[in-house]
Amino acid sequence: MSSFLLLLVSLTGFSQEVKYPYYYQAVNNATNTINFIFGLYPATAHYDEGKDFDAYTSIRAAIFNKSPKDSLKWNNFKVNILLKSGQLICNYVPFSKKAPFGCTYTVSADSTHYQTYCFHTKFTKEEIDRAWLLMSEDEIFSLTYDKNE
Repeated sequence: MSSFLLLLVSLTGFSQEVKYPYYYQAVNNATNTINFIFGLYPATAHYDEGKDFDAYTSIRAAIFNKSPKDSLKWNNFKVNILLKSGQLICNYVPFSKKAPFGCTYTVSADSTHYQTYCFHTKFTKEEIDRAWLLMSEDEIFSLTYDKNE
């Protein structure tokens, strides 16, 4: 099995039998102290509503820290999604600070962290047009779509 396919299986947490499309981006700096792959999985989009909380759509992501020795500090980095309707939405920080909803954590060297991003907008995977990872105002990464066929 190729190392890229093995990485995809570990990032998605899904069975090898089923192939799901995803958005991803590899991010690293010149010294490789920051060296990770971010994956966003539209197949996990789920709308939830209840009387005790505001309705939201959640979508799962994975952060694979490729650095063999350096931890990766994740500090409330955002995901923006452009819907096919033209509406641009950004995730919000949920009330829970614990995994999988927590937005501030450390990803150990050579490990994967799964996070759930929440949006106040109701949408389905079919409605997503594009997506971005925002690490700061000047660090915006366009996520590449892969049909994973």
